[in-house]
Amino acid sequence: MERPFPIEYLVDRFGNRYAIVVAVAKRARQLKAGAKPFIDIGSNNPTTIALHEIAAGYVSIEDPPPPGEKKKPQTPDDVAEALALSISELGSEEYEPVAGISEVGDDDYDEPDDDDEYEDDDEDDDDA
Repeated sequence: MERPFPIEYLVDRFGNRYAIVVAVAKRARQLKAGAKPFIDIGSNNPTTIALHEIAAGYVSIEDPPPPGEKKKPQTPDDVAEALALSISELGSEEYEPVAGISEVGDDDYDEPDDDDEYEDDDEDDDDA
């Protein structure tokens, strides 16, 4: 098995140990959820794979924008493109039905009868 390299190597490159840990954890979650690894290191551990991907430069660590800096407003074209990508990604996944939830058809809904009357709560207020 491959010996892990010291995280100080990454700290020297990126300068922020916390950002490295967050990036490794996020990428490890993606790998555990089924994302394909960018490199083959002979390990099945998602954390180890994520660490090596970052060290090899396959996954980048970007600094968050400073507080108070506003994001660039999105144009409708940007939103449409992101939505199209999201929809195409959804089509490739399979979902299992949630337990206890069945499909509801139009026949399952009961229309209220016109004969149903609702009681008026104002009658009780007249006695006071």
